[in-house]
Amino acid sequence: MTKTRDEIEGEHIRQLIADVERAQNERSPEDFLRHFMPDAVWVTAFGRRLTGRDEISAFTRKVLTPALGNQYARYEAEHITFLRPDVAAVNVRQRPVFDDGSPIPGEVEGSPLYVLVKEGERWMIAIGQNTKVQTEAIVAQQNQITSGDEK
Repeated sequence: MTKTRDEIEGEHIRQLIADVERAQNERSPEDFLRHFMPDAVWVTAFGRRLTGRDEISAFTRKVLTPALGNQYARYEAEHITFLRPDVAAVNVRQRPVFDDGSPIPGEVEGSPLYVLVKEGERWMIAIGQNTKVQTEAIVAQQNQITSGDEK
């Protein structure tokens, strides 16, 4: 069976996400940074905006170090939307884990959104917005919505 263009490009995007995971877990700023467009925008899970590869690089080299200890992450591209053939929005599930893959107690998951641009044959991160998942707040909001529907 022949794969569609979206299926093929989806595989390439999933590989990029796997490369980002590997770079993070190996504490390799160079491997991480090579996935960014020169004018990329990156917003951390705490809301700090970094603009351009130089600023992203300076920040990354300070935080992506062995000082992280036994804290790693697993990344999964949960949803890919092709906005155009050369632009994709990717919802990522980011789970904090120990080196053995077990969850880190008390650490919440991240829910990054990456906007990727295809340059030649390569997908690159143009925009990354990370968000810490606030499960209790999501449940409370849904309860408010549900109770409002009942009125």
